[in-house]
Amino acid sequence: MAENKTVEKLIERCTSLEDSNATWKSTFQELAEWNLPRKSYITREKTKGQKFDATNLYDSTSIRSLKIMAAGFHSNLTNPASKWFNLRTRDLNVMREKEVQIWFKTVEDTIFGALASSNFDTTMQEFYLNAGCFGTGIILTLEDPQEKIRFIEVPIEQIQMEEDAYGRVNRVYRTFPLTAQQAFDLWGKDAGEAVKETMEKKPNDQLKFTHYVGPRDERDPAMGDSRNMPYKSIWIERSKKHQISEGGYLSNPYAAGRFYKDTADVFGYSPAMDVLPDTKLVNAMVKTLLRSAMKQADPALIAPRRGFIAPLNANPGKINYRDEKTANDAITAFPTGSNPQLTLEVIKETQLNIEKAFFIPLFQAISNQTKRMTIPEVQRRISENMVLLGPVVGRFTQEVLDPIVLRVFDILYAAGEIPLPPMSVQGQDMDIVYISPLARAQKESEVYSLQSFMADTGMVATAFPEAIDKLNGDVMIDDIAKIRGINPEVIRSDSEVQAIRKQRAEARARAAQMATLQQGADIAKTGSDAAKNMMPEKTE
Repeated sequence: MAENKTVEKLIERCTSLEDSNATWKSTFQELAEWNLPRKSYITREKTKGQKFDATNLYDSTSIRSLKIMAAGFHSNLTNPASKWFNLRTRDLNVMREKEVQIWFKTVEDTIFGALASSNFDTTMQEFYLNAGCFGTGIILTLEDPQEKIRFIEVPIEQIQMEEDAYGRVNRVYRTFPLTAQQAFDLWGKDAGEAVKETMEKKPNDQLKFTHYVGPRDERDPAMGDSRNMPYKSIWIERSKKHQISEGGYLSNPYAAGRFYKDTADVFGYSPAMDVLPDTKLVNAMVKTLLRSAMKQADPALIAPRRGFIAPLNANPGKINYRDEKTANDAITAFPTGSNPQLTLEVIKETQLNIEKAFFIPLFQAISNQTKRMTIPEVQRRISENMVLLGPVVGRFTQEVLDPIVLRVFDILYAAGEIPLPPMSVQGQDMDIVYISPLARAQKESEVYSLQSFMADTGMVATAFPEAIDKLNGDVMIDDIAKIRGINPEVIRSDSEVQAIRKQRAEARARAAQMATLQQGADIAKTGSDAAKNMMPEKTE
């Protein structure tokens, strides 16, 4: 009975959210039709084999710009070909230990290996498309017996969300279809009576299911079972309100990222929303331009009322007959009075506005350079442009990448894929430091400040050499290495540096001592020779 009441309450809550978010679905449908047509089946159903409807599309600027932006984010924020994050303890003093650095390096390599062998790459590409079009993208991270980790890009129409008091998504309701066969493959007999009945008659017919994930109010942290984990997970078959299973997660497996965020709304806002009027306008203008070009290429004709035997045939090679007695029977093209050049200029300006909204000039910063520049100059220009994406990058890393990395860490650690941490790490809070080009661009100003400071210090040191003593070179190297995401194995630990410097100092001291002894010996020899020279010669 308790389970039935829980299921009924969850379904009621999910239905209420669906009703209140109906206007959002209508907005998502319109955005998809103009920017992401292959996903334009949010408020309408897609039949098997049906292709997207492009009836009203005459210009692909917004579609192409969205794809370029998604590729730009994926290449510069979560590029699968290179490392895009580092792990470290919040206490930086612990990170000075070489053993700790090596352990974190091993953990990073293990996580990246798991991501590379999973479908993370393709899932993130779809996430960036969804976030750029709808303003919200959702990724579900699950355990996979074959690939260890499995990611699911959740369609926007399947999700209802709730936030906590701090604006963080903490409750997710996902309503999705499965065929009876798929449901039986997943849960077997636990799938319920509706699945069993459908399996007997039409196993390929679909049924609706709901997956709920939210904080567990009552639990015993000392118990390690799934029903006492911080997040509750309930799978429901909707038609008979049947609870299939209940489990739990250490962290929320759903990561919801919003491109822009208004405090009062759970769903986000997108660049596609910002330029939806421009997208509609450019499509209308291109349609008009095409009609104008067709009229000029194949214009309507002006013919005399009498003189030619109707109907006129304007096709190539055809003959029209006229009456010789009729005067002034010339046939001319109908004047259109259009100005194609002006229309083209307005279209190009509108297309440029759409591209700017999707940050295309920023992602194409290198190819847009109009003069020869050195590599540092190009890097500086790109960094300046990428800073404009700072708020979006910060939201993506906080709302999507942080939960995914921590969730993958939990799964791999529970599976024994990650070695036990050193004693100094246990009990420490772990931080994720992003080192992708977009993330580094936010920190490059720190490196430029250090470089500028070094140049200024060198100028002062030419007049006052002792001023150089103010600099702590070791700290500067450590800071630059952190900003640039340098492999910790490349940087020697403080103890190793001290040992090297001690050996060097001892070697210098021995060399100085030897030089002093040699100098004393030379002086003694010189004095001895001088004394010999001063002695009177013996006479026979």
